[in-house]
Amino acid sequence: MQSSHKNKSWFSPFRNWYFVLLIAFVTWMVFFDGNDVSTQLRLKNKLVDLENEKIELREKIEQNTSALSALREDKEKFAREKYYMKKDDEDVFIIDKK
Repeated sequence: MQSSHKNKSWFSPFRNWYFVLLIAFVTWMVFFDGNDVSTQLRLKNKLVDLENEKIELREKIEQNTSALSALREDKEKFAREKYYMKKDDEDVFIIDKK
Protein backbone atom coordinates (compact mmCIF):
# COMPACT_ATOMS: atom_id res chain seq x y z
CA MET A 1 0.00 0.00 0.00
CA GLN A 2 2.78 2.37 0.71
CA SER A 3 4.21 2.15 -2.82
CA SER A 4 0.89 3.11 -4.42
CA HIS A 5 0.65 6.05 -2.03
CA LYS A 6 4.06 7.29 -3.24
CA ASN A 7 3.00 6.98 -6.86
CA LYS A 8 -0.17 8.96 -6.27
CA SER A 9 1.58 11.72 -4.32
CA TRP A 10 3.28 13.22 -7.36
CA PHE A 11 0.07 12.96 -9.37
CA SER A 12 -2.08 14.72 -6.78
CA PRO A 13 -1.43 18.31 -8.04
CA PHE A 14 -2.77 17.30 -11.47
CA ARG A 15 -6.10 16.35 -9.91
CA ASN A 16 -6.69 20.02 -9.19
CA TRP A 17 -8.20 21.64 -12.33
CA TYR A 18 -6.84 25.06 -11.45
CA PHE A 19 -3.31 23.69 -11.40
CA VAL A 20 -3.83 21.92 -14.73
CA LEU A 21 -5.22 25.09 -16.29
CA LEU A 22 -2.33 27.13 -14.89
CA ILE A 23 0.23 24.73 -16.40
CA ALA A 24 -1.62 24.76 -19.75
CA PHE A 25 -1.78 28.58 -19.72
CA VAL A 26 1.90 29.00 -18.89
CA THR A 27 2.89 26.45 -21.55
CA TRP A 28 0.75 28.25 -24.14
CA MET A 29 2.18 31.66 -23.26
CA VAL A 30 5.81 30.50 -23.26
CA PHE A 31 5.81 28.42 -26.44
CA PHE A 32 2.78 28.97 -28.67
CA ASP A 33 1.43 32.49 -28.24
CA GLY A 34 2.24 35.29 -30.68
CA ASN A 35 3.99 37.12 -27.84
CA ASP A 36 6.02 34.14 -26.65
CA VAL A 37 9.39 34.43 -24.95
CA SER A 38 11.53 33.97 -28.07
CA THR A 39 9.57 36.65 -29.94
CA GLN A 40 9.96 39.08 -27.05
CA LEU A 41 13.73 38.46 -26.87
CA ARG A 42 14.10 38.90 -30.63
CA LEU A 43 12.12 42.15 -30.56
CA LYS A 44 14.13 43.45 -27.61
CA ASN A 45 17.40 42.77 -29.46
CA LYS A 46 16.04 44.50 -32.55
CA LEU A 47 15.04 47.49 -30.43
CA VAL A 48 18.57 47.75 -29.02
CA ASP A 49 20.03 47.59 -32.54
CA LEU A 50 17.66 50.28 -33.77
CA GLU A 51 18.48 52.54 -30.83
CA ASN A 52 22.20 52.18 -31.58
CA GLU A 53 21.56 52.99 -35.23
CA LYS A 54 19.53 56.02 -34.16
CA ILE A 55 22.49 57.32 -32.12
CA GLU A 56 24.86 56.84 -35.07
CA LEU A 57 22.49 58.62 -37.44
CA ARG A 58 22.09 61.55 -35.06
CA GLU A 59 25.89 61.89 -34.92
CA LYS A 60 26.02 61.91 -38.74
CA ILE A 61 23.29 64.55 -38.82
CA GLU A 62 25.32 66.73 -36.45
CA GLN A 63 28.44 66.31 -38.60
CA ASN A 64 26.54 67.16 -41.78
CA THR A 65 24.87 70.14 -40.13
CA SER A 66 28.24 71.56 -39.10
CA ALA A 67 29.64 70.93 -42.59
CA LEU A 68 26.63 72.66 -44.12
CA SER A 69 27.02 75.67 -41.86
CA ALA A 70 30.73 75.85 -42.78
CA LEU A 71 29.78 75.74 -46.45
CA ARG A 72 27.24 78.53 -46.04
CA GLU A 73 29.75 80.73 -44.20
CA ASP A 74 32.62 80.50 -46.68
CA LYS A 75 31.82 78.76 -49.96
CA GLU A 76 35.10 79.62 -51.61
CA LYS A 77 37.25 78.23 -48.78
CA PHE A 78 35.16 75.06 -48.68
CA ALA A 79 35.50 74.52 -52.44
CA ARG A 80 39.27 75.09 -52.34
CA GLU A 81 39.94 72.80 -49.38
CA LYS A 82 37.47 70.02 -50.10
CA TYR A 83 37.45 69.83 -53.89
CA TYR A 84 40.79 71.53 -54.74
CA MET A 85 39.12 74.14 -56.93
CA LYS A 86 41.14 77.13 -58.09
CA LYS A 87 40.90 80.30 -60.06
CA ASP A 88 42.27 80.37 -63.59
CA ASP A 89 45.44 82.27 -62.68
CA GLU A 90 46.30 80.11 -59.62
CA ASP A 91 48.27 76.91 -59.14
CA VAL A 92 47.29 74.35 -56.53
CA PHE A 93 49.91 72.29 -54.71
CA ILE A 94 48.71 69.27 -52.72
CA ILE A 95 51.00 68.14 -49.93
CA ASP A 96 50.28 64.65 -48.63
CA LYS A 97 51.21 64.21 -44.97
CA LYS A 98 51.48 60.43 -44.93
